[in-house]
Amino acid sequence: MKVLFLTPWYPHRYDAMAGLFVRKHAQAVARQGVDVSVLYLHCNVGTQHAVSDGIKDIVEDEFVEKEIEGVKEIVLYTNKGGFIGELMGLRKLWQYWHKRYGVPDVVHLNVLTKQGLLAWWLKQKYGVPYVVMEHWSGYLPENGDYRGWMRKKISKMIVKQANAVLPVSVKLMNAMKQCGLKHNNWQIVPNVVDDFFYSRDTACRVRSETCRVRSEARSVREGKFRFLHVSCFDNRAKNTLAIVEALEQLSKLRNDFEMVMVGTGQDIFFTRCLSDNYKLESRGLIKFTGEQTPEQVKEWMDASDCFVLFSNYETAAVVLEEAAACGLPIISTPVGIAEELIDETTGIIVPIKDVNLLIEAMSAMIDNVENYDSIKIEERAEKYSFDVVGRQLVEIYKL
Repeated sequence: MKVLFLTPWYPHRYDAMAGLFVRKHAQAVARQGVDVSVLYLHCNVGTQHAVSDGIKDIVEDEFVEKEIEGVKEIVLYTNKGGFIGELMGLRKLWQYWHKRYGVPDVVHLNVLTKQGLLAWWLKQKYGVPYVVMEHWSGYLPENGDYRGWMRKKISKMIVKQANAVLPVSVKLMNAMKQCGLKHNNWQIVPNVVDDFFYSRDTACRVRSETCRVRSEARSVREGKFRFLHVSCFDNRAKNTLAIVEALEQLSKLRNDFEMVMVGTGQDIFFTRCLSDNYKLESRGLIKFTGEQTPEQVKEWMDASDCFVLFSNYETAAVVLEEAAACGLPIISTPVGIAEELIDETTGIIVPIKDVNLLIEAMSAMIDNVENYDSIKIEERAEKYSFDVVGRQLVEIYKL
């Protein structure tokens, strides 16, 4: 089976993290013995990318092909943009791939709409079936970016001709339906969690069973309970300022905790400013780590007691999957996969923007964390593994 991934988001020379979840889906399929290729168009019009790192601006079209973990990745870097420019770029990408590899058996389309026109055309010309996997938060009413009559018209046409529509969460599926996208074969396919998040050592499993290691680790931290938050610090979506506010209010009730905030982004400055205003860092109540590798995130999760997500909206929230794979109890708003993952045995759901209930949940977690079974939490997260998701996708392709 030859599967061709089409995507507007993918890791590239200017941003190794962009669209990483698409690469993981492609790798999950490749692990099932499937021939997988990815086509990605990177348009750069009149901007400078990472000049300080010695990377030059795009001057002319450049194809870059490489193979990573069984996936052939073909990237076209171009300085042409706009709707027509992107369509021409997609045409070049297809011609490049078609000349070398022929016609795919299945097209796996990620995110509407421009790449969807290529998937739709391949079905009309060659009879190649395609599935639509959607990650975009624009359909969510809290975001509201799904607008424009042309986008809606093209999206409905592409979805109608798809063999299956695969949102990454139930919440995203419901939002897409509310936007008027209709299909008779909706299937939820979650994002993939890296294998090493599941590889808990014996000590961690002992901690899950007896809390001995957790207690020792807390004593090293002067008995403080450690909350963890990981995000891109986009306050509109992640509501990081409200988390800092909750920490300040919680500190008026107790001081036996700390929060580690991992990541960086457009609102990290304002988040740190609010923290400085409350002197949380100097009081030992918060720590900012900056950007961390996935392996380092895993280490922070293993060294923490509870994961906190207070987002206003998410399509899935891979960090919730990763936290569960590490066996961490979770406090989260009802966004993304939270309601699919969290119940009384795995964590606490708090209403969006309700800081007072977030404070109550955090305090309750400190007092009752031993009631959550880390091994059971980790077992619930098995459905996010490469093997499970890869097999699910291959079975969908066969329909």
